[in-house]
Amino acid sequence: MDNKEYRVLRSLSELEPYPDLAVDTECDSLNKMEARLLGVSFCGEPGRAFWLPAEKLRPRPLERLLRSKRLIFHHAKFDLTLLQRHGVDLTNADIFDTLIAAHLLDENRPKSLKRLARDLLGDESALENEGYFDDPYQLPLFGDKPTLEQYACADADYTFQLFQRFKPHIDLEPTLAHLYYTCELPTMRVLRKMEMTGFLIDTEHLKRIGNAYRRRMQELELEIWAAAGKTFRVNSPIEIARILYKDLSLPATRQTRRGRPSVNQWALEALRHRHPVVPLLLEHREMKTLLDNYVDKLPQLTHPETGRIHCSFNQTGTVTGRLSSNDPNLQAIPRGDAVRSAFVAGEGRVLIDVDFSQVELRCAAHYARDPKMMAAFQQEVDLHKKTIADMLHKPIEDVTPEERALAKAINFGLIYGMGAKALSATTGLSLSEAEAFIDAYFTAYKKLRSIRKEVLAYTRKRRYIVSMFGRRRRFPKGDARTAFNSMIQGTAADICRAKMIRLDRELPPDTQMLAQIHDEIVFEAPAECAEERVQQIVDIMQAPVRGFNGRLFRAPIRVEAGWGPNWGAAK
Repeated sequence: MDNKEYRVLRSLSELEPYPDLAVDTECDSLNKMEARLLGVSFCGEPGRAFWLPAEKLRPRPLERLLRSKRLIFHHAKFDLTLLQRHGVDLTNADIFDTLIAAHLLDENRPKSLKRLARDLLGDESALENEGYFDDPYQLPLFGDKPTLEQYACADADYTFQLFQRFKPHIDLEPTLAHLYYTCELPTMRVLRKMEMTGFLIDTEHLKRIGNAYRRRMQELELEIWAAAGKTFRVNSPIEIARILYKDLSLPATRQTRRGRPSVNQWALEALRHRHPVVPLLLEHREMKTLLDNYVDKLPQLTHPETGRIHCSFNQTGTVTGRLSSNDPNLQAIPRGDAVRSAFVAGEGRVLIDVDFSQVELRCAAHYARDPKMMAAFQQEVDLHKKTIADMLHKPIEDVTPEERALAKAINFGLIYGMGAKALSATTGLSLSEAEAFIDAYFTAYKKLRSIRKEVLAYTRKRRYIVSMFGRRRRFPKGDARTAFNSMIQGTAADICRAKMIRLDRELPPDTQMLAQIHDEIVFEAPAECAEERVQQIVDIMQAPVRGFNGRLFRAPIRVEAGWGPNWGAAK
């Protein structure tokens, strides 16, 4: 830091000359809804940054100044929320987020500010202090380390330099610029509103189902011992592996990194139909996961003032563009589980759950232009029933629920390249039956196989694939086996983003988006106008969408909607 000017801000007038200003906050917690602001740093030119301690911050003058500039953040969602809670509301300000830019320019790289500073700006000292001020009360213990003022100014400086590096690359490529400015930045704003609104939690309901789960786990333990023929610790991976692979001689289909037989979720799913103890172990494991991650944890995550959980949605956490969430991970809550009923609407309000119908299959049909798939969607025929009816050469009305469930596993598995062994493990079919089903499937949907081959060849040649919204998935090592999967998932994710942006813009203020989970969006609305709001939401979500080049998404988009006093009832 010898050649840098990092100092305390004497007057806001020192920031006036800068049209572009990097802003970074420092606080005493990673929970942005409860953290206490310690100060803000600013940088408008490389190597020169200013520190404003929280005790000297005057919210209104600072807000007026910042609203006159383009503001640069690294993870804007966090900083904007923290500043708003401390009186500086920058909603709708001109924002550039270097975290989102870093992700769009290379989704495969680490994107922490310090790592980018080292890797792209050449500051080898950046990582030395990463996370150093997570606990600011320990600062006096480290006299040989930079002060909080220096640390914060360095972060603002890094952010500004990354902006100078990233923005020309974003603006140079029209598809990337379209994705960044019309999709990702608006999505960030929508997610921030969702996080601040939060989900109301019924803690008494969680206590009741927690007691029920513990009783069921005790029953399962006895059933597991009976099925295995001996007692063992059902939470011990070592003992489970011994029972399954040694005592019961089941085949070990997966290995750990150390080369031992695995008993993770995927390994057990592959054995589900091989022995009655396996589904019992899976149910016990799911119960324990729900208890540890939700039933016992949600009350601890509930905000003391709002009574709601304010989870964090991550739009840069996956290489395909899918959203993820943490504290809690809403994506991991099983559909239809009693845990969902703990997420409730406020008084006089309802939750509305709207689920895209088979959106990834519709994406596959869009790209493959398979006539049978497209016809099924256009005629609003149940594709799963049609799939199995075509494969078994029987009328669609004669398809049984079991056959439809099999078709669902086949449809979602085979568009992503599932082989005969995996299909056999997933469905319980014999290997020869699985092979026959795969042959029948691609006989029925010939274009699906050919488009997979075309995408694979294209990606191996260019080492990337681009979705209809301009999202690029790179394969720098040339291993493009998941290219088609990425294109499908990326397109589905961007359709959802486009709808969320429009919903946020067009729905009345009395209706708020609360969460986006896989292909679902959850809203809270007044009970007296629930039907009207549902119709508005459905109309927006089923409206046609166009890609970055104006081309229409070929398959019709359909959704299923419901509402009720809690998330479980709404579904």
